[in-house]
Amino acid sequence: MSSVAAGNTPGALRSVSNRNVAESAALRCLCYAAFSELLASPHEVDVRAGLRERTGLGETLDALLAEVGAAELKQLQAEYSGLFEVGSQGPPVPIREDLQTGQRSGTREDVVRFYDYFGYVLDEKFAWQPDHLSLQLEFMHYLCFRESEQAEEVLSYQLAQLDFAERHLVSWVPRFAAQVGQHAPGSLYARIVAALRDFIEEDFAWQKATVSSGDRQPA
Repeated sequence: MSSVAAGNTPGALRSVSNRNVAESAALRCLCYAAFSELLASPHEVDVRAGLRERTGLGETLDALLAEVGAAELKQLQAEYSGLFEVGSQGPPVPIREDLQTGQRSGTREDVVRFYDYFGYVLDEKFAWQPDHLSLQLEFMHYLCFRESEQAEEVLSYQLAQLDFAERHLVSWVPRFAAQVGQHAPGSLYARIVAALRDFIEEDFAWQKATVSSGDRQPA
């Protein structure tokens, strides 16, 4: 993503180094995809069969995938709705960034700007909630996938991962995880979100360690 599109200072020149794409991008892509599916509404999509086939993503994530894959759909729907979708005053714990941040001005617009810039197209039935956590994680999966393909402009996909994670994941997921843990301690979704928080924070630190910045020299 260009520095202007990402909201960075136009004069900043960044590069990625010490990142073995062949070893890192594919695994990160699978992890983001798995978390996206774990946090998708089971009322809208039944991901259990696909989750049962995912392995090799780490002990904690593998265990969660197996647990959700073996769960009854009605159980998942009831637990998901009770936390994220219903309530007399709205959902107990909103799973959308815009609601988590008090509908901070420009949040949804900035998310959509990232999606549009990189050609990430939402299905029509999901277009009304571009800031839903599952969709944000799917977008990170998409960026990692494009990096793993070593597509043209691979640096743009790499830097976009860092920018998007900073602006739209690490900025609110830790607070979201704390709320879920307080509202439903020890529950399946509390454990999923806690694992996601740990993964995001670790991945963000790793991404930052591979990015260097310098000042663009005048022509």
